[in-house]
Amino acid sequence: MLSDPTWADEALPSAEIRALLACARAVLDPGRLPELQAALTGCTSTDRLCEAAIEHGMLGHLHSVVAAAGGALADPAPVARLAELQRLAAQRSLRQTARLLRLLGQLSAAGVQAMPYKGPAWAERFYGDVTLRSWADLDVLVPYERLQHARGVLLADGFVDGSPFNARLSGRRHRGWGEVAFSAIDQGIHVELHWEVTVGFSARSLRPESLFARAGHLSLLGQEVPTPSGTDCLLMTCLNGARDRWNDIEEMLGLAVQIRSTPETSWHETLDTARRAGCLRRTTISVAHVCRVLDLSVPQAVAGAIAHDAVARALFRSLKPEGLGPAPSTSHRRQLRTIFWRSATEDSVVAGLGQGAVRLFRPSPEDWAWIALPRHAEWLYYVFRPARLAVKWAKRL
Repeated sequence: MLSDPTWADEALPSAEIRALLACARAVLDPGRLPELQAALTGCTSTDRLCEAAIEHGMLGHLHSVVAAAGGALADPAPVARLAELQRLAAQRSLRQTARLLRLLGQLSAAGVQAMPYKGPAWAERFYGDVTLRSWADLDVLVPYERLQHARGVLLADGFVDGSPFNARLSGRRHRGWGEVAFSAIDQGIHVELHWEVTVGFSARSLRPESLFARAGHLSLLGQEVPTPSGTDCLLMTCLNGARDRWNDIEEMLGLAVQIRSTPETSWHETLDTARRAGCLRRTTISVAHVCRVLDLSVPQAVAGAIAHDAVARALFRSLKPEGLGPAPSTSHRRQLRTIFWRSATEDSVVAGLGQGAVRLFRPSPEDWAWIALPRHAEWLYYVFRPARLAVKWAKRL
């Protein structure tokens, strides 16, 4: 039921994608290194291979596996190029991890409970090495009640608001507005403070309060930091990957590492937690898809859940290899598919329609920038937004 010939190697969009997937499988099972060696022979351009590795967050893993293979590779050119790129990436990772630890210390001193996730925390947790994962920004979970204090800590430390509407967003505890961004341009560091983990405008989300209550600890460059429980971490990974239809190979590898370490007897409890959090469908699709792509056995509880969910089966089949290829610069149709996907992967029709309605009507920073209305007239945003979106998408399509 979960096998799919469309994910055979010959159906993948490029030789580089084949090599990166072979690399991910070799990370999971070193006995599959010959498959990576065979896949690399089809990569005729070192530059394209490196670009794809960077795009899919696999640079560190590809370098590590290729370097370990040593003389087994016929062409030494990729080895040297990967080594140079990974050296630069590792330096950045270590600098940013140190900066994250400093920020966590400042938040703690200010009485703000904070938990890092994704970024270097996931790199250490999944692979035991902060240099084996790349990230665009540093993500930190904080309770909503302490958000303004956390924002003050960042602003006092040289960060600036990533949006002129940060204060406005952080004053509205609406689902879907679960993050605000900050930048330290001179340091090339971007931080996002989150007070919920969700996809789009989901009816329910994972909140820091419950995540902190179940959290454990992780050693990050020798410093203890809070980290989600095993079940919460798996669900957060599923939500993050499902957001963009699993278009990133390293994200799939990270979930695969967790799938392999989860005992078969624990899956029913994991799926029960996902059901209560309103993300059962996203979790089952994500786990089944990653198992399909990286050749893992699908947990029986997950296979059973999908077998009883016709919508999940259809969405599972809709994930095609071309989704791993580069998106055109004006891929508006892909954006629309992603918007539809986020609504369709809700656990019920009502929740899906609710997300669509919120996305259609709730004003956003884009609306506030489009026209500034006085407070007494802000209700007009709910009228203007659907019309503005209709015009925007009519022009794009």
